[in-house]
Formats: sequence, C-alpha cells, structure tokens
Amino acid sequence: MSSTPQARPDPPEPDPFDEDEFLVWRGFLRAHRTITDELNRRLERRHDLTMLRYGVLITLVTHPDRTLRMTDLAEQVLTSPSGMTRAVARLTDEGLVEREQDAGDRRSFVVRLTPLGLRRLREAQVTHHACVRELLFRGLDRADLRRLADLYR
Repeated sequence: MSSTPQARPDPPEPDPFDEDEFLVWRGFLRAHRTITDELNRRLERRHDLTMLRYGVLITLVTHPDRTLRMTDLAEQVLTSPSGMTRAVARLTDEGLVEREQDAGDRRSFVVRLTPLGLRRLREAQVTHHACVRELLFRGLDRADLRRLADLYR
C-alpha cells in the first residue's frame, strides 16, 4: 500500500492589509524606487556622484566641523562599513573629503568635508532638489506637504 502525502491547505495570511493599506504600501515602494533610481541617475550623470556619495556629503555638512567618525557616518547614511569605506575612498581621491585617524580613538577614522566637497555638494543639491520636487512634490499643495510631513514625523 503506497501512501501519498495529503495536500495541506495553504496557511492563511496573518492580519492581511486591507485594500487601502495595500495600495498605500505598494505606492510608497514604487515612488521610493522611482525617485531614488532617477535621482541616482541624474546625480551620477550631472555631478559624478552616486546617491551613497551624495549621502556622505550631505550628512557631513550637517555636523559640527563637518566631521564625523566613519562608523557613525555609515550608520547615519544607512550603509555597511565596507560600503562606507569604498565611498569615502572615492570621495577622498576626488578631494571632496579627508579621512584621518581619530585622535581620541586610534582604531577609528574620522571623515571631514573639504571646501571643494562643500562646493560640489551645493551644485548637486540643485539637481537633488529639482528632482524631488518634480517626482514627489509635484501636484501637492502646501496643505498636502504639511500633512505628509506630519505623517512621516
């Protein structure tokens, strides 16, 4: 007598999204992908900067002395330590940042934005702002923007 396995019913989806939740989630993912892909393309084409390298520059400009430890920088830019090392090496080669040992912890490195890096960032911000306004903010009025800001806060 041969035994054939009984087909088991698929387990149900736990707490599924309702239609509106699903549409919002899918729309968010599509918008994020569309905007980041296009922004990366424009930044690379016009400024020879990837989103990651732009992220390094924009993060450094917001910190005192425009300086940050590599590990903190990687965490704030949301990349791996190895990804940050490659990005900082490229930016260093271009003279946009400087990297040196942390005087307080010789095992760590700090990264500092250079004047050239600041100029390059400011040029790239024109592209960044225009792209985001075109792809994300277009069609939204001031009340829509405030509502989204409140939601994301």
